[in-house]
Amino acid sequence: MMNFSSVVKDALAQKKMKNVELARLTGYSPQYMSDLISGERRWNEETIDKVCIVLNIDIKYEVAEEPEKMLSSRRCL
Repeated sequence: MMNFSSVVKDALAQKKMKNVELARLTGYSPQYMSDLISGERRWNEETIDKVCIVLNIDIKYEVAEEPEKMLSSRRCL
């Protein structure tokens, strides 16, 4: 399973886009976006959704009420 930062890095490379441009298009600061991608900060649902829209990527992630039991999945907007 890939982590979201890896997915973003791959999508940026494919689109020949830099973190700074992604930050501008999502409304975040370049430093904040760089920190997310490098793992210095944690992704939240809103930020993931905005990045998915800008990069035109779909992801599937699991939501669990109990750590040992995955209950449902959800696609990025």
